[in-house]
Amino acid sequence: MERNPYDILGLTSASSKAEITKAMAVAMKQKAYPIDAIAKAQKSLMKPEERLVADFLLPSLSPLQKFQRSDLSTLNQDMPVWDILLDFDKLGDVIRDNQTTSSLDLQIGKNLAESLTLDFE
Repeated sequence: MERNPYDILGLTSASSKAEITKAMAVAMKQKAYPIDAIAKAQKSLMKPEERLVADFLLPSLSPLQKFQRSDLSTLNQDMPVWDILLDFDKLGDVIRDNQTTSSLDLQIGKNLAESLTLDFE
C-alpha cells in the first residue's frame, strides 16, 4: 500500500463500509486514479488489519516521502550575514565606557547593602 486509500476514495477514517463502497463507485466514475488503485484502496479499507495500517501508519509516511524528495541543495549555501548582530559586537565597549553611576544609584545601592544582613556562620 503506497498511497493512502482514504485519499484515493476521498474518505475519512470514520467512514463505514457502505460509504467505502459508494466512494469506490464515485472514484471509478471520476477516473482520478487507475481502476486497480481504486479497487485496491476499497479492498484494503474493508479488511480490518489493513485499515489499521491506513489509519495509523500511512499518515506519518506522507511527510517522510515528501522529505525524501525535498531539494536540500540550499544546505550547501553559506549562511546569511545578519547586520543587526554586528551592532551588538561593540555593546561591551559601550557599557564599559559608560560606567558612570549617578549619585542616586549609589545611594540606593548603599541603602540596600546596609539593609541586608548576611550571616555566613
